[in-house]
Amino acid sequence: MIAVAVAGCATQPVVAPSPFANPPVLPAARPEAPVADVPATSAEVAPVPAPVPTPAAEPAKAAAAPGPAAPDDGPLPQVELSPQILFQLLAADLAVQRGESGAAWSTYHAVARQTRDPRLAARATEIALNNRALSEATRSAQLWTELAPNSANATQTLQTLLVAGGKWAELEPLYAQRLAKARADGTLNDTYAGLQRALLRSAERTGAWQMLQRLSEPDLSVAQARLVRAAVASAANDTAAALVESREAMRLAPDNEDAVISTARLLAQSQDIPQAISLLDTYLSRQPKSLEGRSLYARLLLASGQSEQARAQFERALTDHPANPSLLLALAQVSLQDKQPGAARTYLQRLLDLPKISPRERNQGLMLMAQAAADAGQADEAQRWLAQVPRGEDFVIATSRRALLLGKSGQLDAARELLRNTEVTSTRERLQLISAEAQLLREAGRSQEAFELLDRNVQIYPDQPDLLYDHGMAAERVDRMVDMERSMRRIIEMRPDSAHAYNALGYSLADRNQRLDEARTLIEKALSLSPDDAHILDSMGWVLFRQKDLEGALRYLNRAWSLSQEADIGAHLGEVLWVTGRQDEARSLWREVNKRDPANTTLRETLTRLNVAL
Repeated sequence: MIAVAVAGCATQPVVAPSPFANPPVLPAARPEAPVADVPATSAEVAPVPAPVPTPAAEPAKAAAAPGPAAPDDGPLPQVELSPQILFQLLAADLAVQRGESGAAWSTYHAVARQTRDPRLAARATEIALNNRALSEATRSAQLWTELAPNSANATQTLQTLLVAGGKWAELEPLYAQRLAKARADGTLNDTYAGLQRALLRSAERTGAWQMLQRLSEPDLSVAQARLVRAAVASAANDTAAALVESREAMRLAPDNEDAVISTARLLAQSQDIPQAISLLDTYLSRQPKSLEGRSLYARLLLASGQSEQARAQFERALTDHPANPSLLLALAQVSLQDKQPGAARTYLQRLLDLPKISPRERNQGLMLMAQAAADAGQADEAQRWLAQVPRGEDFVIATSRRALLLGKSGQLDAARELLRNTEVTSTRERLQLISAEAQLLREAGRSQEAFELLDRNVQIYPDQPDLLYDHGMAAERVDRMVDMERSMRRIIEMRPDSAHAYNALGYSLADRNQRLDEARTLIEKALSLSPDDAHILDSMGWVLFRQKDLEGALRYLNRAWSLSQEADIGAHLGEVLWVTGRQDEARSLWREVNKRDPANTTLRETLTRLNVAL
């Protein structure tokens, strides 16, 4: 089964302009910019906040009286600010302003090596990061730590960059020293928490997990170390090992909320929701005030189909925390799921009346209010709620939903005009609006026009993965499999860890009963990247069904259905049950699917093809 993106929900990083406007003077003192939090890959490295320069001293005074070092850089070298050095630094900062960051980095790095001044190495690191040049940033950070070995900022920056680059051999001795120091000064828990934050940013999490196992061997009796091992193992898709680690943490600290929550989540991820529910039930009998424990308990009850019990748990938590926005939002969502828009509105009005909620929580409340109104058949009121979402993070999403409501009411031209006249501030927002317009056309039955719209925009934005995915899916719907495959292959080329691209291509081939061995290979790759994704499990079951492996197909489809009761999954599972002679089970399942989604195309086609009446 192919996962379909909802209009307005895609995200792409936005590159900020370089913040450097004023060149520093070599001896002047200035605060260091924190550069430790570097994301996983060079393509995702965000610009570092610019240091605040102090007013430049006159060159003669500066050369005679060098300023103090940044707080932890230690003593600075006594270097005369010669005209040549001053010219190089001024030229480098002018290069930054002109967008020639590569040349600027090269100059700063070279002058830092020449003068042995750690502030210049820090600046070189900064320039490279803002230019998203991970390799150059790492080289400068290594120089920075060499010149300022006692600088915590330099050390942390280097370690984070090594994590981002997956350079475990270089990183392991640094982390070993850090942990040894933490054991000596009693800060082991905080140090492990920092390691977890850093390692989970890495794109190469298998290597992170392998390294962590070696580093943490002396600390296996420490609950925090076990919890970090569990988190990193889970991120590396080693769920079994993560569960072992989490259970050990809970054995070491039975009432540690983090340990219990981690274990319950991993049990649920391992498809043992009943045991996870039982674990939380026991824990809450001892710790009834645990907000996170009770919230997870309620969500697991909801996932297992126990809606009323889930609502009761959320309500109990709300009694203890009556002004908690997350609980009010959760209860509103449960009410909407249970087709109770009036109850949802009551919770949402309480949310919107709170004196202190974040802008994001307010926007979520407004959009859920719109959904409640739409569910009650009040489209005009839904429009009014959505129109209150201000410009910002959720504005384009709200606008897209307004357009979709117009489209559903038959006002397709007005909906498209709304999208096309909406001002945007980034490429990401423009692509969200394009996706929404394509969805409008698709829902209006104009799939060819949706494909043509996306095809035109792929020519303008050829390297946008979300747009390529929409384009590929639109091509698949109009049977343009060459275009579909080209888009998915391009996504895989750009993002080799894109499970949904592998899955979409594999499922499309399997659904057409074409190149089944290749389809299975693609889906197996997707499953290795995202082993608990219901859509991918459904695809695996479907390709096995096409290959006549009925037992294997049932195994995967049953697991997919246990994770998500989506109509397409139910239709596929029902067909395999039917073919294996379990026709009463198949008919019962299809009736349930029909009750949930009577207009589902896959179900209707399946029943027609098999000549089954419900």
